[in-house]
Amino acid sequence: MGQNSTNIGGTKEMKTLVYQKKILEEVKDLPEEQISNLLKIIRIFKNSIIKQRKVDVGLNKEFREWDKLSDEAFVNFERKL
Repeated sequence: MGQNSTNIGGTKEMKTLVYQKKILEEVKDLPEEQISNLLKIIRIFKNSIIKQRKVDVGLNKEFREWDKLSDEAFVNFERKL
């Protein structure tokens, strides 16, 4: 079982290396000032992903809370019948 975990991790690492090589290939001929701009774009993209994940987590928490309140309200309604 441990061997499979290593293979899975190794596969992910290999995919990451493949993507890194592809990115380097794409940008290798760019002038330095364009690479600087590209880094800014990458950072903006990365930060937007991080913020979106936080929003998604918060939204899921709110949904769970609303479900709980809804369930409680329904149970209370049934008791009054």
